[in-house]
Amino acid sequence: MVKSDTFQHPLLNSLSIPEDISPSIGLGATLTDLIDVMDIAMWELDRDYRVVGSNRKAKEIYGAAALGQCCYQVAARLDTICEDCPAQMVFDGQASGRSERRRTRVTGETLFIDHIATPIKDKDGRITGALVLIIDITKHKEQEQELIAHRNDFEQRVVERTRDLQESQERYRQLYEESKRGQSLYLSLLNAAADAIAIYDLEGSVQYLNPSFCQTFGWQLPQLQGKTLPLFDGAESDASAREFRCLRETGQAISNFLTKRPTKEGKLLDVSVSAARYADHCGQPAGIICSFRDVTEAKALELQFYSAQKFEALGTMAGGLAHDFNNLLMGIQGSASLLLLDLQTSGKNIEKLKNIERYVRQGESLTRQLLALARGDRRTVKPVDLNALLVECATMFGQTRKEIFIHCHPQQQVWTVEADAGQLEQVLLNLFVNAAHAMPGGGELSLQIENVCLGEEITSPYKRQPGRYVKMTVADSGCGIDPQILDKIFDPFFTTKDKDRGTGLGLASAYGIINNHGGIIQAGNGPQGGALFTLFLPASEKAALQERRLPDEFLLGSETILLVDDEEMVLDLTSEMLQRLGYTIFSATSGAEALKIYREHQGRIDLVIFDMIMPGMGGAEVFQRLKAMDNGIKALLSTGYSLADQAAEILNQGCQGFIQKPFTLLAISRKLRELLD
Repeated sequence: MVKSDTFQHPLLNSLSIPEDISPSIGLGATLTDLIDVMDIAMWELDRDYRVVGSNRKAKEIYGAAALGQCCYQVAARLDTICEDCPAQMVFDGQASGRSERRRTRVTGETLFIDHIATPIKDKDGRITGALVLIIDITKHKEQEQELIAHRNDFEQRVVERTRDLQESQERYRQLYEESKRGQSLYLSLLNAAADAIAIYDLEGSVQYLNPSFCQTFGWQLPQLQGKTLPLFDGAESDASAREFRCLRETGQAISNFLTKRPTKEGKLLDVSVSAARYADHCGQPAGIICSFRDVTEAKALELQFYSAQKFEALGTMAGGLAHDFNNLLMGIQGSASLLLLDLQTSGKNIEKLKNIERYVRQGESLTRQLLALARGDRRTVKPVDLNALLVECATMFGQTRKEIFIHCHPQQQVWTVEADAGQLEQVLLNLFVNAAHAMPGGGELSLQIENVCLGEEITSPYKRQPGRYVKMTVADSGCGIDPQILDKIFDPFFTTKDKDRGTGLGLASAYGIINNHGGIIQAGNGPQGGALFTLFLPASEKAALQERRLPDEFLLGSETILLVDDEEMVLDLTSEMLQRLGYTIFSATSGAEALKIYREHQGRIDLVIFDMIMPGMGGAEVFQRLKAMDNGIKALLSTGYSLADQAAEILNQGCQGFIQKPFTLLAISRKLRELLD
């Protein structure tokens, strides 16, 4: 026979519920009302697994027609008892039963359910049925939503729950005596909560801590019961003091208040705090229930996301800056190269022009540092002998800083590394200059190189593979690095130097270059004082290439070249430079004009030099359309950007060469003969 669809008091009286729950929590409700308020579904089953009782939430999930049917027919749509039926566990003699299963709502939606069963006994102690809590845990099975979405959702729920509690206060007072039986269920829900929960009175004395609280913060209930919660020591000076004072005085709930709280071991956690004040059976404020959600990992992921966005924006800015700035430098460099070609004599003006070329190279070096930092630029990767590179850099630096004594200790038969030698030279020179600034009155610079094999204990924190590495150390006898800034020295634009002595890009670009080469860079202080930088680069099996030095003379030609650039200044200067080298020049200020000229003079044009970024039709499209006209076309990409991203893609499509602006007359003369010959 089907029972009433609400739970009556005789049924509640038959439950074996512990009587030792303190009434101070103040939720005076019948079990049914309390569960309805908590929005928990519940079934009462008889010994034949028929549903003989159902609350509102259970009807929402499985429909009112579930009454009188077997639970496995309604919930699992089976003809027999489920394999892990929690009610069967209870009927078999267990104190309680629990299982998780995928289920389908009466509306057809899929959800995950946590079933918790407890026995229903008659006055003689015989089990007459089972009380089954049907807890929707679908959200726990889904991917975690972003922190802000959690916060907004939880805030709305807290506000709504607070309003519901306020409306229910009168009813709770009337049902206080019967609430003791429902408190065991209330306590079990708190114990099962994933968030850390603490309950304390209005004076701040702890009344209850759930298991998640003990696991998260390290304190156990016997240690703190009746005492002040350590999380709020010194709360009067804490930013959250005003919120909790308002909560105690007015009852206004706190929802997702972000703050930091210490564990028992002293570790600070980022937590989202939600709290509400509860009343006793007379409706008077009795205490506070507080939930702490550990969002430390989520905050770390958020910071990583913002950091990635920052470097992406920096990369975009650096690329645009390099392009525009290098075009300006190209104008300066081109003019200087032509003047030097005209003068061809020694004297004051020649030296001034050579100084201009040096300043141009310094400007180009600055843009390279920006690109290496933000865009992962690696222009020419080949096997490099670090012994030779280290000695060469040390010798060059030593010639400019006579007051610094350099100890260089290369290792015989050091392994090669696959790298951009120019960028590694830049890293070493940046470290040398940094050391020189730390030793304004002179000092000692110790350089060492050796083969090492690194294990996971060293490589794992840097997400590198263990194995063979070449280790380089740069140690100085300067003032060392302040431990308080050790975690900042590789940040872009961070510097302790005066504005006229540093840009804050040297160490940041060194970090970016080593990182982009799959290496590790560490900073600290040496045992004898002074800064100590340690670099690890993955070893290569390839032999180092021997550089062939070309004579410092212009290589002339007589071919016909199509020059494409939207910057008229660059176009004019480059045209004049190439004409002085003997070439015949067609020039175009746009992609469309370049296609027209090539079509009209196809067969006469031996080489096309084109820019990458142009309005209307970019360099990549220009090259593709020219190649469609003439599959054997020879092309040279000339741009203020580095050999990365779009430039590398153009080369992969068959473009034969690349030269970065600003370039000298000597450099372009060599590049042209390299392609045309």
